[in-house]
Amino acid sequence: MKAYVTLDLTKTAKILKSADTVGVTHMEYQKVKQAIERIPEDCILNRQEVLKLAMDVDWGFKETLLRNLLQKLLDEGDLIRIGRNQYQKIGGKNCKERYRNQYSQEAQLVVDFMKKKYPLLDYRVWEIKWLNEFWNHQIAQNKIFVEVERMGCDFVYTELSEEYTGNILLRPNEKELYRYGGMNTIIVDRLVSESPKGNPEKYNTPLEKLIVDLFANKNLKEMVHIGEYAEAMAEMFDKYYVDQIKLFRYAARRNRKEEIYHFLKEQAGVEIITER
Repeated sequence: MKAYVTLDLTKTAKILKSADTVGVTHMEYQKVKQAIERIPEDCILNRQEVLKLAMDVDWGFKETLLRNLLQKLLDEGDLIRIGRNQYQKIGGKNCKERYRNQYSQEAQLVVDFMKKKYPLLDYRVWEIKWLNEFWNHQIAQNKIFVEVERMGCDFVYTELSEEYTGNILLRPNEKELYRYGGMNTIIVDRLVSESPKGNPEKYNTPLEKLIVDLFANKNLKEMVHIGEYAEAMAEMFDKYYVDQIKLFRYAARRNRKEEIYHFLKEQAGVEIITER
């Protein structure tokens, strides 16, 4: 009697697909990286052009690896996404910088605490003094913001309170912040879902999130000079790469997309390169 083997076609297809998209090799990445270094500084590439570049330098490169390759190029800082299906190389005399925030000693202690106590939680840590780079009216008293996913917010506040008694606030309103906030006060709040992740660590706060929060966060608007918004925004976009797709997606999540779109375009003079 013959034995028949039944193939699970769905499972087989998944295995083949995963094998095909396991990731680009170091050699494939290096070839594309070198090709990108040779293109003009102001050149903007789309996905198909990156694919063609990869296939030109490596005839065996497969289209199924494109997504993985793009992510690798973004993570390594070879490309920056500047709009929908638009990528630009980083570097060169006239190129913008990639925004990197620097934690103070006090904020770094909070970051270390969070990494040790809550390695699996989604959170962001940032400081209001970062905005001094863009504002003429400097912020004298720094505040450390710890934004935590909804389910863990209260737990994190309780734990941090034991370490920072008297200098920590949980979701304060404007009056509470004015009355009880001091130098390096830690403000624990809920992290809005779909908040942009930082780089290289997701708890870093990207410039796109800061820009949107300057419009959506009432407490934050009370801490900075509103009259300098247009000039500050213009400087942010002029000096740093800003992912407009990421920015407007988060702005939509916070119901500020139209407001921010018109402000950036009409008052800050920012070139909007993505669709509304």
